[in-house]
Amino acid sequence: MALQIRGGPNFDRGAPKALFDMRLNAEAWFDVSKDGRFLIPMLVEQGASAPMNVVVNWTAALNKR
Repeated sequence: MALQIRGGPNFDRGAPKALFDMRLNAEAWFDVSKDGRFLIPMLVEQGASAPMNVVVNWTAALNKR
């Protein structure tokens, strides 16, 4: 969020405005790099699922060299 601030003898502020169009849950976090860029994890809509391969007993294959 950002807002305009006017200094002087009477402090005045403008209306808050969103900087980014995003949805964050209560557990979300963000970080700011030294050059001022933001690192923000975002919720992504789930697309088609990709297959997952699970390899069991993979350490046995290490000894076959």
